[in-house]
Order: sequence, then structure tokens, then C-alpha cells
Amino acid sequence: MINRHCLVALLLCSACAGSGPTRPAAVSSASRPAWVDGDSPRFPRSQYVVGVGSGDDEAAASDRARGEIARVFMSAVNVNTTVDESETSLTQGGKTSSSFSQLIAQNVRTASQKMLEGVEVVERWRDSATGRHYALASLSKSKAMAAVEEKTAALDADAAQWKAKLDAASDTFERAKAAAKLAAVLKGRLELENDRRVLGGGALPSGVDAAAAKSAAAAALAALDVVVAATGDGADQIETGIVSGLAAAGLTAKRGNPGDKGDLVIDAAAESQPVDGGDKRWKWSRAAATVALRDGRADKTFARFTVSDRQASADAAEARRRALGGLAKKASETVSAAIADFFANQ
Repeated sequence: MINRHCLVALLLCSACAGSGPTRPAAVSSASRPAWVDGDSPRFPRSQYVVGVGSGDDEAAASDRARGEIARVFMSAVNVNTTVDESETSLTQGGKTSSSFSQLIAQNVRTASQKMLEGVEVVERWRDSATGRHYALASLSKSKAMAAVEEKTAALDADAAQWKAKLDAASDTFERAKAAAKLAAVLKGRLELENDRRVLGGGALPSGVDAAAAKSAAAAALAALDVVVAATGDGADQIETGIVSGLAAAGLTAKRGNPGDKGDLVIDAAAESQPVDGGDKRWKWSRAAATVALRDGRADKTFARFTVSDRQASADAAEARRRALGGLAKKASETVSAAIADFFANQ
């Protein structure tokens, strides 16, 4: 699903760019209303998604109330953060372009923005004892549902198109291309289904059997002959990491040597070295790799990126091992994404 910061930003932008001026709710200094504690008889949760915010002024309280509604849609998302150091850059074909998967994500964001345009601040209250401002924001579930269903129908039409092309194709590359596009569409639909569940709706029927489509797409990608060849310090770890990562993503890859042929060839040049971390109690190691992805049929590089990882340990050898392990994981994730984008944008 769209990450929390993006969804909150969409909601706040929608508040500023609505279709017309909305009369603000009046500020009341009467006794504490029930909605401050989350219960609003005027806006029952069976019909509305509601959010309560507080702040030092009306604007802050209103923004936080809108943000609470955005967080309702993110309640099932777990965000894991790690403290490490990485450097990644990616170039495809010598230029930057929008990928098919990014366009699908943009379509989903557009649906979310349309849905969130219905958010209104419907009540405000100021606590005369503390001077604290409170705001109640609401979103009509029926109106939001209509926006989600409209975009879901559009994605269903796209999914049917790419599933038909996948079934009709016999060439390995053509099947992989259709599979990548189909996978991106199915992922976008799943995100909209999650929003629909938050709004109290069930699963929408689709003309495409999602389970069968995912299985067919996975089989098409697994049929590719993918070769991974790494050189330099830590080459074994990089090769193993990329091969394992691709396998987890449904791509069958094998370790090879520079110059080996395949449908897709992944060349990596790795290195590692000790670095000064500023604390003598710890030994630091930095590992880096330059990775190039090549279309084996056309013998043309379609993506190139650099990635690095820095780790510490009381033992220098362990620090190096950790850095190479982190490097291999990041490289495999970026390679998987680059291959999916390559076929999705053919």
C-alpha cells in the first residue's frame, strides 16, 4: 500500500485543492464533546471514517485530524527501519524514465487522492481551560468506496488484457514482458482492495483469476535463463546472494563466469575494505559492488547500479562478513526490481 507519509501528504493536498470552498466548522468552547474521545453520533463509524486531532491552533488540529484518517488506511502496514549505510544509484538505458510499475502506483495514488478529497473537518472545539484546539475530520465511506471501485474496474480491464497476451505468447521474452505487466497490475489491485476493506467492503469480483494469473506470471519469469557472474573480493557472497534473492522473487538464476551467455546476464564487480568508524572499540568494513544487467539476446546493457553496505563488529573478519551479506541482500533486491521493470517497460 502507499506508504504513510505519501498518503498523509495526499490527504493534506486534497484539503487544499478540493473542488470548491468548504465552510469551516465552527469552533465551540462549550463542554467537552463526545467526539473528542472518538465517539460522534452525527458521524457514526458505520457510515464514516473519522479522525480526531489536537494542536495549539485550529490549523494544526485540523491537519492532525486528517492525518488520523490517513493512518486508518495504514493500520495493517508494518514499517521496519534499520540503521545502516547504503549508497544506491540506478541508470537504465542511459536515461531516467517512468516504469510501468511506477505508472500503476501513480494510478493507485490518483484513486487514493480522489478518495481523500472527500475528507472534511466537520467539528472544532477549543478547551477553554487549556487553550488546546481539537478537530474532527470525516470521510463518507460510500463516496470513498465509489472512487476505489472505479479505479479497480480500470485495473481489472488491464489485467485481463495482459493475461490474454501472456496466454497467447510463445516467445520467452514476450511471455516475461506480459507477466511483469500483469504482476504490476495485480499488485495495484491488491492495494485498492486493502482500502476497500478499511471502508467496510468485501472483495470485488474480477474477470481475472488472480491466483491463476500470478501462477502463470511466475512460471513465465521462471522460464528465463538468468546467469550471475561476479568478480573481485566477496564475489562468492555476491553471486550467492543475488541467486538466492532472485529465486525468492520467482526467477531461476545460476552462477556463471564472465562472458557466459543467457537470456539475462548479471555482471557484478565487488570489493571490500576496512574503514575508520571513529570508535576504536569497533572494527568497520565497507563492501561495494557495481552491477550491470544485460539483455543476452541483444547483448545490450539495460541497467547499471552501484550499491554498498557498511557494518561493524568487534572482530574485523565478522565486520567484513556482515558488510558483504548486507551488500548481497541489497544487490539482489535491486536486481529483481530492475529485471521486473525491464520486462514491464518493453
